[in-house]
Amino acid sequence: MHNSKELKKSFSSIQKCYLPLLNYEVKTCVKCGNEEFYATIKNFEKSCKKCKTRYKTTYKTLFHNVRFGLLKAFHIYIDVAYEKPKPKASELARRYDLTYKTAYNFKQKVTMDNLSINLDVYLRTNKLYDEEKLLKYFEKIKKSYHFLSI
Repeated sequence: MHNSKELKKSFSSIQKCYLPLLNYEVKTCVKCGNEEFYATIKNFEKSCKKCKTRYKTTYKTLFHNVRFGLLKAFHIYIDVAYEKPKPKASELARRYDLTYKTAYNFKQKVTMDNLSINLDVYLRTNKLYDEEKLLKYFEKIKKSYHFLSI
């Protein structure tokens, strides 16, 4: 089992934070029911081929519409899920330069999370992604999808 410091090092960039969320991508378009998507360059987003609706990678996860940044949210998630004892909301607010209310609300979201992104399992099954693997991933997407530039 990893501790929170090791996990934070493993997820030190925003691109590395998107990778565990790829499992939760939408499979069918909510608007039109289409199952074919374009891959976009911007943050692993997908766009429906039929109605052009865009779906963020964070869609239907607790990281969707987080206004203080995905990297900061991921680190708070790691702190709340993996630190013993769990940090208080006031400590999280001080540590990540947030208001108390924001830290409290996101901590509640993490503790009530029913998706439970288990980062330990993710790290055991998928070796840590470095920048070369991310570039290879983008190359693979370019070959398999039509690319939209945003």
